[in-house]
Amino acid sequence: MKPIYYILLLILIISTFNNVLAQQPITLNEAITIGLENNYGIKIEKSNIAIAQKQNNWQYAGAYPSVSFGLGFNNSFVQREDDYFKTGQVQPSLRLNWLLFDGFSVRIRKSQFEILESLSEGNTVVVIENTIQAIILGYYKIVLEKERLNVMEEVMNLSKDRYDYIQNRLDLGAGSTYEVLQAKNAWLTDKSTYLNQQMIYRIAMRNLGYLLGQKGQNQYSPSDSLAPVLNKYNLAELKDKMELNNQTLKNQYLNQMMLEKSIALEKSALYPSISFNGGSNYNHYPAGLNSSESMQTLNKKFSFYSNFALTYIIYNGNRVQTNIQIAKIEKEIGDVRLEEMKHQLNNRLLNVFDLFEVRKELAVVAHENLLTAKLNLEISTDKYKNGVINSFNFRDIQRGYLLVALYDLSALYELIASHVDLVRLTGGIITENAPK
Repeated sequence: MKPIYYILLLILIISTFNNVLAQQPITLNEAITIGLENNYGIKIEKSNIAIAQKQNNWQYAGAYPSVSFGLGFNNSFVQREDDYFKTGQVQPSLRLNWLLFDGFSVRIRKSQFEILESLSEGNTVVVIENTIQAIILGYYKIVLEKERLNVMEEVMNLSKDRYDYIQNRLDLGAGSTYEVLQAKNAWLTDKSTYLNQQMIYRIAMRNLGYLLGQKGQNQYSPSDSLAPVLNKYNLAELKDKMELNNQTLKNQYLNQMMLEKSIALEKSALYPSISFNGGSNYNHYPAGLNSSESMQTLNKKFSFYSNFALTYIIYNGNRVQTNIQIAKIEKEIGDVRLEEMKHQLNNRLLNVFDLFEVRKELAVVAHENLLTAKLNLEISTDKYKNGVINSFNFRDIQRGYLLVALYDLSALYELIASHVDLVRLTGGIITENAPK
């Protein structure tokens, strides 16, 4: 062997060794734990919860008074013929304003803030569900692409063996150049497919790294494998679970509660409002700013005031009634949307349940087909070497095995995806996949 070949072989071995070292063993549970901690969407929703919690208090709802301090400096300069007058006043003040009653609007706003906090938490749950579902599919996507890579490598090696076998026969004078070219073409085609699958496999790992919030070129080595999910479900029980636990539906109920509170808030304008305002002023007239001695008699005087006010809107162009009617119409629209969502979720549940049941059967059929194709390939390999079948027939059997093997892997992945979707619809994806 030439020295250049030794060098290339050494580089290949080192590269393979580095790839193995760079791979990070990871289980599905570990991936979900990392994703829930680092996912960008979850971080944003946690901040939204913090905002809603800060808003959910009586002060933000307007139950408490406001106290303010003011400082005024007023001066004037007046000239009349030969007389010149100047006045100056420094007036600090302390004011208190308190809305004592405004048609129960404070209590309504406080209840709205409580609903908004619950809605923020519900939106966070939806994001967490989306994240877990995406991580599960992303995790098994890596497993799928890795298994596809193994199948393509197996087929590529078979093509290489066939090419070497025909080349050896040609060297011994028992083969033909045409057969060698055909075998070489098949091997190079399979090698191109294998190299392209390597790229797809790397993309799948990068996508999972993004879902987990991990930067850099992460090389994941999943510990779990593609396995058929053969759970048996009762459709009626799944419907009950969905209506009770589906978080998107829960959030819509909270939106309906907000619309009901909006009606009550608009009705609060029908009541009178009672407010209180009080305060104190202090008058100071500096001697240097006042030319009139009479102003000194008002110097350093405190004044206090305490006032109550009742306001009742008798007529404002029927605006209050219009706002109430609009709020009721928006509530009716929300009711329609709720019914539409229920109908949509029911249809989706039926579709996903039906798809899951069909994919269970397809996975079984695909696996049986794989076993048959693999046995056929083994028998055909012996027949080809014994000259019973020609290279064209063997190539067709080889490609048939490749297609069947890839279909078997896809059937398993699609079955897992259907199961995850079914669990997500019925509100169990968090409880079934919570980090342990």
